[in-house]
Amino acid sequence: MSLRHSGLASFLVACTLGGVACVFVPPPNNGGDNNDGGDPNTTGTITIRIVNTTDVTLDPEIFLSATAVSREELFNLNRKYTAFGVGTLGLIARFSSDSFTVPCSDARLIGTLGGRFGDNLNNPDGVGREIILAQDLSVFCGGRVTFTYSRQAGGGFTTSFVVEP
Repeated sequence: MSLRHSGLASFLVACTLGGVACVFVPPPNNGGDNNDGGDPNTTGTITIRIVNTTDVTLDPEIFLSATAVSREELFNLNRKYTAFGVGTLGLIARFSSDSFTVPCSDARLIGTLGGRFGDNLNNPDGVGREIILAQDLSVFCGGRVTFTYSRQAGGGFTTSFVVEP
């Protein structure tokens, strides 16, 4: 593993360590009614699950890139993925979740700006934590990543993730 990759891996591990909170985790797919579910055992794909544990609407701001690009290039609106959630607009209702499956070739990088929380997403109540995952480093083809968007105990919002092989 190169020094750059070990530094990124250390950063990702450090980002996931933090306080413990109890949250309600809704069952899969009640956010989009598309029964997609995403089978994490399907080879050649990555399943992404979005969980909104808050009492407000969420735009999870999911971005995908088929190639290695800079942070600025990843978070370009042309790379924003919205084919999930309510009306396949990329929005998740309060206390809801949804999941979708994408080809590994489309997801060399998977990122979130942290999500925008609130019932008026043009003027959000707050945002979560930015996360960028690289395929073959932090997420793997045939696996699943779950992004959980939550309200912090002291106010504000946060975003966390779990990767399953």
